Amino acid sequence: MEKQNTVNSRFSVYKHVLITKKDIRITSLFIVLKIDKMGTIMLFTDWHKYVKTNSRKAAHRITENSNKKLYYVTKMLNFLFFDSDFRIEKLSDITVEMAKDFMNAYGQCQLPDDGDNTSRAEQSVNRCIDANLGFLSELAENKIVSFRKSDLYKTVEYRTKKGGIGKKRVPVFNVYYTSSERELLRDMPEKVFSVFLNLVRNKYPDILMCVALSAFGGLRPSETCNVRRRDSALGPGIRFAMENGKIMDIAVDLKQEKVLRSDGIDVGGIKKERTQRIYPAFRKVFYELYLEYMDYIEGRKYEADYGPLNINRSGMAMTYPNYYSIFQKAVKELAMILLSCDDAELNSYGLLLQEKSLRPHALRHWFSVKLTLFGEDLASLKYWRGDRSPESALLYLQNKSDLERSYKRINNENFDYSLWKAGKMFGVNENAGD
Repeated sequence: MEKQNTVNSRFSVYKHVLITKKDIRITSLFIVLKIDKMGTIMLFTDWHKYVKTNSRKAAHRITENSNKKLYYVTKMLNFLFFDSDFRIEKLSDITVEMAKDFMNAYGQCQLPDDGDNTSRAEQSVNRCIDANLGFLSELAENKIVSFRKSDLYKTVEYRTKKGGIGKKRVPVFNVYYTSSERELLRDMPEKVFSVFLNLVRNKYPDILMCVALSAFGGLRPSETCNVRRRDSALGPGIRFAMENGKIMDIAVDLKQEKVLRSDGIDVGGIKKERTQRIYPAFRKVFYELYLEYMDYIEGRKYEADYGPLNINRSGMAMTYPNYYSIFQKAVKELAMILLSCDDAELNSYGLLLQEKSLRPHALRHWFSVKLTLFGEDLASLKYWRGDRSPESALLYLQNKSDLERSYKRINNENFDYSLWKAGKMFGVNENAGD
């Protein structure tokens, strides 16, 4: 395919969504050429077939997320076709030197759409490199470009987190990146978590269940947006087992990624399809928060045909971007509250929030730390976190001694939630949300 001589031409990822009769979402991604600011699609390409996944599985679930590497590949295509001095006309014009220039431009935030960004996380740069090395490798394999794979990268062995030997592609040229100036903050001390939970309860109740599902059930932030009500027309999204007035089990249905909005908008992905249970020590606090949330949304409209648990002010299922936005507002207010505290630990954390970024995934990290200190082994930690592989859970066990030094040793069987239940602690007004 030759380049179109249009000023506003851009390559983009087109997401095609097929919704089955059972409201199951099947998503396919394609690389398309758009020709104006309105996003008019001029041409569908078949270039997605050159973007391979790393999965070694012979078969895949029909609902698995599509290949997100395409987003990194379209960045390189726009750079080579439109945004650089190369201005290539077709795929066969790509050279190794061009690939090198793009990867360094990406790593150092020198792309036109980087705006005011001056740094990138190492993980993001590595993902971009891997995606485009794979794409270019397929072009070489199919003799679309003039260079060979060996001109592009070499394969090296490395030690995996499980102690085995793995292989990965490493470019034969150097790629540099500007490290992130605003680091992510993962750890959240018990006192800070209690203040944050109180703040959400009283001023940001729309995201209360999203927070509770991650902190007490280990769900990923996007997965919390996929949870349905217990009376959902699509089937119970959450089940409670009671015995003599005591909560015995709480199960969250994440077995399928279903459509939860009438407009078909994707609310967020499920990384591992499963039934996820709330950890036993957190059942009581979770159930009380659930009742509090349901009381808060009582009488509010919602789309009964879908029955989402977490809804926005319009009554539609809350999307992850919406959740993230509200979460960040809560974090900003949290920082101000902590900075006004006399407690040294809280004040210090407030200062950290001025320098580092706290994201919803920190709640899943808090959950993982608690379970590690509760004494869970690798298999149990993997189960309660809903992991596909044990590698992520293994990191917590490997760092357990450091965690025990950083946190007070937890010996109690149940979570002591007397702090968050206080209601007015550390300047959080219980009536602030009225």
